[in-house]
Amino acid sequence: MRKTILFILLFVCSIITKAQFLHGKITDTKGNPIAFASIYTSKISKGTTSNIEGNYTLDLPFGTHHLTIRYLGYKTKEINVQYSKANQKLDIQLEEQMFRIPEVRILANGEDPAYSIMRKAIAMSYYYLNQVEDYKCRIYLKGSGKVTKIPRMIEKTLKKEGIEKGKTIVIENITDIHFKLPDILEENIISMRSTLKQEQISPMSYLTISLYQDDFEMKSPLCRDAFSYYKFELTSSFYDQDYLIHKIKVTPRRKGYDLYSGYICLVEGFWHLHSVELELKQKMFTLKINQIYNPVAKDVWMPVSHNMDMDIDMLGVAFSYKYVASVSNYQVKLNSQLDHSVYQNLLTKSKQQIKEDNQIHELVKKEYISKKESRKLQKMVRKKVHKSIPKKDLEIKDSKHVNDSANMRSIAYWDSIRPIPLTINEIDEYKIKDSIQLRLETDSLYCDSIKRNKKRFKWGKLITGGRFKLNKEHSIKYKGTINLAHLNYNTIDGLQYGTDLSYSYKTDKGKLFRVKYDIDYAFAREKTYNNLSLLYRYNGQKRASVNLTGGRTVSDFNTKTGINYILNAATTLFLKENHLKLYQKDYLNFHHKFDIVNGLSIEYNLEYTKRKQLRNHSNFNILNLSKKEFTPNVPNHQDISYTLVNDHTASIASLEISYTPEFYYKMINGVKVNLYSQYPNFRFKYTKGIKNLLQSDVSFDQIEFSINQGHDIRRLGYFEYQITSGAFLNSKSTYFTDYKHFNTNKPFLIGTEQMDAFRSIDYYQYSTNKKYVEIHSQIECDRILLKRLPILNKTLMNESIYFNYLATSNTKPYYEIGYSLNRIFFVFNAEIFAGFKGSNFEYGGFKIGFPLF
Repeated sequence: MRKTILFILLFVCSIITKAQFLHGKITDTKGNPIAFASIYTSKISKGTTSNIEGNYTLDLPFGTHHLTIRYLGYKTKEINVQYSKANQKLDIQLEEQMFRIPEVRILANGEDPAYSIMRKAIAMSYYYLNQVEDYKCRIYLKGSGKVTKIPRMIEKTLKKEGIEKGKTIVIENITDIHFKLPDILEENIISMRSTLKQEQISPMSYLTISLYQDDFEMKSPLCRDAFSYYKFELTSSFYDQDYLIHKIKVTPRRKGYDLYSGYICLVEGFWHLHSVELELKQKMFTLKINQIYNPVAKDVWMPVSHNMDMDIDMLGVAFSYKYVASVSNYQVKLNSQLDHSVYQNLLTKSKQQIKEDNQIHELVKKEYISKKESRKLQKMVRKKVHKSIPKKDLEIKDSKHVNDSANMRSIAYWDSIRPIPLTINEIDEYKIKDSIQLRLETDSLYCDSIKRNKKRFKWGKLITGGRFKLNKEHSIKYKGTINLAHLNYNTIDGLQYGTDLSYSYKTDKGKLFRVKYDIDYAFAREKTYNNLSLLYRYNGQKRASVNLTGGRTVSDFNTKTGINYILNAATTLFLKENHLKLYQKDYLNFHHKFDIVNGLSIEYNLEYTKRKQLRNHSNFNILNLSKKEFTPNVPNHQDISYTLVNDHTASIASLEISYTPEFYYKMINGVKVNLYSQYPNFRFKYTKGIKNLLQSDVSFDQIEFSINQGHDIRRLGYFEYQITSGAFLNSKSTYFTDYKHFNTNKPFLIGTEQMDAFRSIDYYQYSTNKKYVEIHSQIECDRILLKRLPILNKTLMNESIYFNYLATSNTKPYYEIGYSLNRIFFVFNAEIFAGFKGSNFEYGGFKIGFPLF
């Protein structure tokens, strides 16, 4: 009985809401449905898109409306509609577009006329990217598709999320977009809905990316360097609403995952986009993109319809999915800093123009422009437009906001606001979830039982651990008795295992107080390590915090950049190579950090520690094919002596100043998070060992200066470098742990983020208490060597070349060069390298990068 009532309620809701739209079907002259056609009325900025069955609905106020119906390959149709009653039906028929085959106008140099057209369009693309300084719109997005292949091992897991082979998956999203120059995009998600149990990621951010941009990872046919990536051919021309449209075929000059193929249509005289049919093909997926542009204001054309087809087959999972988006309610404001008369219909003359504007007109009016003239035109347009772009605020506001009720919208609400009708198959998939939602809205007992179940304590968390929220501000985090992060093995401690427990008090204003306790047990030494940490962040805007830590632990002599503990465990157990050298540390540390101004931070540290020399306590290993023996727990260094590692006491203070100009940042829950800057980071650090303070045995003064930066280089890739130089001004009493140590990675396994690591020198080999200079540089690119091979050029892998240099007092300079193929199967890196000492070849090898290390 209850199921019958639910079904009747669902049916009634759909009948009531369905009667509020102009609706109908869009077909061709043979009666075949036209999917994803755009219907738009510019007077009230309302629009919609037909679904895959050709059906459409359009919410209109009563009165007379001028509709424009457009789809790729068909003549644009304009209709005046007198909308006077609810549930009014209007079927629309579109005629196929009659293309005018262009005359054979191959120039003396053998160039297709498409190149002259594209030179104008590319030059004007920067104007159209910045034509509007502010716009608002509403995007309705619907995705629908099926999974066609699922590996058996994850079949049950996916089924719990509502994903089954052959079952249609539907997601819907209504988002208000607000864009402001230079690149501020705010998303306000009004409502979202899905047949799945969890909230799904939508390609909304991709839909708002403009093809006029030339700095996106995918190389647009309108980017500045398009002629290096693409060949163009003028295939046809036609008239659409008195506009002459040129249809141009886009063909990649090379194969690659970052290049489009297909067609773009450009408007003669304006040189902006009219429509797009593009495709991206990669090894594991194919993406087809269709866009239809429409005038949304005088001489302002923007996309009103998006259609994306995705076919993905990767890691044993295959699915096909369609996204269709309808854009409406455009409110645009032209860039007030630009004289738009310079760029509006460049076929006509303007009587009042300065000399440079006349040059723009003269070049664009020419039937053919050369490469040199194209570069000149681009330079002039970019120079004028660039001046109009406002400077970006350093604080990047949270661009995505989800309404509190976005996931709670009723079925009736969706039926009343949905601009693109659901297909019969999509309606069937929603029925089960809609019945549950309707029960939640009408059955308070059922709703209360679900809430109680969510709040119920899960006893399994005592083993697996978890985070327990006491209320909005207070929480406890427990890592559980099964805690792989505390699992370790080395020759000093043998097997080491432990866990940690923390309590946090956090406010929305960025303040944080946290107490954390760590406990570990070393089975071979039969020792327990305990550490207590107190953290108080008193100003989130300034990133200001104080931290007091203390206890007993074991530490690598190279505390900051030593060997990864997991990697050392692997080499110890399977290669019988114990690279890690440890000492016991009983300590108390005080640390204070804060931002003086944005980009300029200061931190100081004071530590008192008792250091104790340790010996190996375990000889266990699993494999020893090379018949090696474990080395003593003493660093491998040419000047090492037991006096450098024996027991001692140290009181050490340090001061560090870091500065990055124009550091962009974001505020998250009252805390500033630094993001990026186009300028380098400068860092200065002074460290002093204080003799006799609390019986301290150390006495030294060390200074260090470093500069590092990473940025994109046009047509080349991402380049990053790091230069560090330092010296010990005084080294009267230094122990080995106080030396300057360097990031090295001797085993054939390394991490995937190792830009600042030396590949072939031994751990601790170059550690010094004198002068030193260290340089690292790397360039990462999509195509250097192997990615040019046909078998690899469509994969998502990339390549990098790196150079490392190290010079210390009393040693010959060491440098190495290497090549790496990255993201193999999305996980591994493979690299080859060569190391040189002075002018002599020292070492060459091969390494595998793995994220775990």
